[in-house]
Amino acid sequence: SILTSDLLSLQELSSMSEIADYVPGIDAGQGEGHRDDILFRGVKSTADFFVDGIRDDVQYYRPLYNVEQVEVLKGANALFFGRGGTGGLINRVSKKAQLGNNFTDYTISLNDFGANFLHLDSNLDIAPNAALRLNYYTEDLENHRDFYYGDNSGFNPTLKIELSDQTTVNVSYESLDHDRFIDRGIPSENGNPVESLSGITFGDENDNYSTLSADIIKLSVDHTLGANKKLRLNYTDNDFSKLYQNLYAKSYDSVANEVVLEGYRDTT
Repeated sequence: SILTSDLLSLQELSSMSEIADYVPGIDAGQGEGHRDDILFRGVKSTADFFVDGIRDDVQYYRPLYNVEQVEVLKGANALFFGRGGTGGLINRVSKKAQLGNNFTDYTISLNDFGANFLHLDSNLDIAPNAALRLNYYTEDLENHRDFYYGDNSGFNPTLKIELSDQTTVNVSYESLDHDRFIDRGIPSENGNPVESLSGITFGDENDNYSTLSADIIKLSVDHTLGANKKLRLNYTDNDFSKLYQNLYAKSYDSVANEVVLEGYRDTT
């Protein structure tokens, strides 16, 4: 299943969980409030993600501000995917600079909870054989739950140089900075949420949070060998630093009306 740039734009899709709404056979989990969590035909995965065919293993919420299209593969992993495939994977095709084209697109979104989103996509033709493209986004997340917040941003300049009719070079740098509150929800009893506790946030205002800092450098060289042959060299150098810690409701005693909290801290 391929979600094109037109579909992403028309539906205002901005996350992996929203993509799951439009692709048969996959669904999205909560990911404990800090990572993409996709179910391929009922099999959970937090690692089967790719960017331009390169594995993207770090667990975080992947924004779509610099994505041209999304490809969802479903089937036998022994035939298609290799290491780690659970019977499916998602590949993001990143936006690249466009030769001979100048444009600037932007998206602004506001809601009555106080959240806002800004996305800028600008392409500049800087030479007959070179172009520069900049994608940037920033968002502030708010909702109806106590303590909840999110401050996320991404910056991605890309450069395309056409060395000849046969050879093209693409260079990209991306910086991501994410900071959000972790809300693991309310306890359950006999398989159902405890409705009387629906207004309570079970966590600490200062201790439930996730941060991500990433610097991603990519280089690709395409060389056409003939009418139906191409040679491609891909190089990527990624530096991720992530922290995730939280308190959450481990158990609930309805007789004593008591909730036991448990917590942990995880770094990458």
